[in-house]
Amino acid sequence: MSPEFEPWLAAWAKANGRTDSILWLHGGSGAHAGHDCADIPHAWTDPIEVKKMVKVLAERLNQIGGVLDTQIAYEQYLKEINSVDKELSQLFQQIAPAKRVFISHHANLGQFAKHFGLTVAGTIIASGSGESADPSARHFSGLLTLIRKQKIHVIITDKGQSDAFARRLTEDAGLPPPLSLSFEYLEPIGQPGDTWTSMMLTNGKRLHEALLK
Repeated sequence: MSPEFEPWLAAWAKANGRTDSILWLHGGSGAHAGHDCADIPHAWTDPIEVKKMVKVLAERLNQIGGVLDTQIAYEQYLKEINSVDKELSQLFQQIAPAKRVFISHHANLGQFAKHFGLTVAGTIIASGSGESADPSARHFSGLLTLIRKQKIHVIITDKGQSDAFARRLTEDAGLPPPLSLSFEYLEPIGQPGDTWTSMMLTNGKRLHEALLK
């Protein structure tokens, strides 16, 4: 999505003379004037950033599409993004601010939380990768203390990743099992979460339901 977060792809493109063949939707030279895209990881979880990325894509398609006019499709998709934003914003506003707190598997929901007025109190995986080894016993103890102190009752795990550590954490804290969400990829066609709008609504509604309890 951006050279800041996909340096291997940027390096491959440069080494193979394919730099001009890659369209960075969020990052790269002059993609989004006014801010550093490296400061916004997992930008696809933020409707504001998604609208910027869709604009970049629409402009490139217009450049290479010849007689193809993407304006109608672009405007329609903006409506869908705004609809998702409005629906999720209204749902999370129903929850008392003190209860809009959760622990995530790794640092992938910070932008989502910031946009929708939520708080990520901590992460199970300290590094940026959800595939890292389980945290230390010290980190476990710190999270358990945090959960009890802030009365956190929602622990999120990344779908497809091991939830063993999270399950031990919820068991020791006396909480419901971890909430498995998928903000990292789209589901197969025909299943909930197979498009960006469906992915956001499916996961957002499940998180809302868990926080509301």
